[in-house]
Amino acid sequence: MSHLHIPDGLLPVWVWGAGLLLALLLLVRGSRRARDHSPQRIAYQGALGGLMLAAMAIPLGPLEYHLTLAGPMGVLLGGGGAFQVAFVVSAILALMGHGGLTVVGLNALVLGSGAAVANRVYGAVAHRLRPAPALALGTAAGQAVAGSLWLAMVGFGMRLDPGAAPHAGGGDGRLGVFLGLALPLWIVGIAVESVIAFGLGRFLARVQPGLLPHAPPAAAAREVA
Repeated sequence: MSHLHIPDGLLPVWVWGAGLLLALLLLVRGSRRARDHSPQRIAYQGALGGLMLAAMAIPLGPLEYHLTLAGPMGVLLGGGGAFQVAFVVSAILALMGHGGLTVVGLNALVLGSGAAVANRVYGAVAHRLRPAPALALGTAAGQAVAGSLWLAMVGFGMRLDPGAAPHAGGGDGRLGVFLGLALPLWIVGIAVESVIAFGLGRFLARVQPGLLPHAPPAAAAREVA
């Protein structure tokens, strides 16, 4: 629940336009910092972006819940790199019908905020925890923030057009019912993303611990053991 499936025309221009403008400004800032990246780094970022796109394009179960992997992306790529990936993935998904083109900027901001928070939380706890729980904790925090923004934006869109409901709102247009359904799914989503992140962190600690930033060698060795 960190990706807006709001079709074009529901949100006013000043809302999605401001989101798109802010997203583009962040992209420009990030591109300046990425000028010195090696070709290997660019290929690595592209590969992780493909993984994120695949995760978000494949629904899990009848509720069509999609993983985002925003937390692991934020830890592995940093906040700036993860935001670039989030923007490109959001644009591709919009072209596939997963939300309108006008919400690409908002989606990138929601996913990017989750990635940035996950990166900060992971960096704060990685020196005290093993890589797997540190990645899971960072992901949980990132999903909590991104999910809060998602709920706020969808609720705002429903208030602007009470007779229409976004994709995730169940089609009834009633904000109270929507929140009653969305809040439990939000909690489940945080748990699912955290479990996936834990498994990913454990896997990387075993096969390629150098990809996990801030993890001390002792922690990686304990994880392998």
